[in-house]
Amino acid sequence: MRKIQLVILLVAILGVHFSCDLFKNEQIPECIKQSNRVPSDHIYCYQPSYFGSPAWHPDGEWIAAEHSDSIDTDLDGLNDTLFSGIWLINAQSGQTKALLPFGGYPAWNPQGTHLAVETGGRIYTVQITSLSPARYDSSSITLLTTFDASAFFPTWSDDGQWIAFDTSFQDAKGANVIWIIRKDGTGLRDISIHQVGEWRYANWIDSQIAHSRAVSGGSEIFVMRKDGSEPKQLTRNGGNYYPKFSPDGKKIGYVHYEGIKSSIHTIDADGSNSKVLAQSWAKGLSWSPDGKKIVYVFANQYYDVPGNGQLWIMNADGSGERQLTFNYGLEIQ
Repeated sequence: MRKIQLVILLVAILGVHFSCDLFKNEQIPECIKQSNRVPSDHIYCYQPSYFGSPAWHPDGEWIAAEHSDSIDTDLDGLNDTLFSGIWLINAQSGQTKALLPFGGYPAWNPQGTHLAVETGGRIYTVQITSLSPARYDSSSITLLTTFDASAFFPTWSDDGQWIAFDTSFQDAKGANVIWIIRKDGTGLRDISIHQVGEWRYANWIDSQIAHSRAVSGGSEIFVMRKDGSEPKQLTRNGGNYYPKFSPDGKKIGYVHYEGIKSSIHTIDADGSNSKVLAQSWAKGLSWSPDGKKIVYVFANQYYDVPGNGQLWIMNADGSGERQLTFNYGLEIQ
């Protein structure tokens, strides 16, 4: 198994700047207009990105999520580099700190010692040596999907020995279906049926894998055994994606789309008791380890409204919503 050195990823990702050349007042970027500094002939504007794909750490204190923002790399008190990748967010205070300078769709192993991430259509694992401070072992970065096809949405088995993901590998029509692989990159196995629509967004708990399937009525939530057998359809209204088991396996949270609008729903693992928890552009959910709370992203892609692009937390019944992150600041150098 190939070990991927961090320096390759740093070259591709770190040190990215957004430059803004100013010639006349009409061209001054909004980030400069909102600052107290006098624009110069050439400045840098650092634009924090929305948060995405939150994944609650098993200890309950921290949440990993996709994010981009500027950081101070030379410790001179000025944020000088845009850090894009995986960040840690404190589940109580909303404090953010940079963790991995690459990756998306983070997934913690059950022990909380490793992350599986996707970057460039490939699945990697990496050991996280500390949450506070945020540290990882660059020598542990391991590429799992060495085949010639993109792979997405990793999820760990309960024993931490296997990872499921979706990929178009060996599908005659290029459709994504679900495969599994051991954490050391061996044992690659196709557990899907091909030519019956895409199977995506796997989430693994015990012997069950929840996922979305493309059927005649749209995308629906299914569960199946870890070998792909005994499938059961849970939803029947179309537009359902990104299922996530509650820690006790009794419920599944998922994102429902009606047109472009998204909302978070839950359903019992037997297909009963469907409920809407969060409406108004909510997506990207993850359960707290005790199953009492859900973190999600409020992402309205059309309007600049308070809380947009930020992480929010609510109780598992949909009550008690509160905004967790307030990462709006822009660093202007």
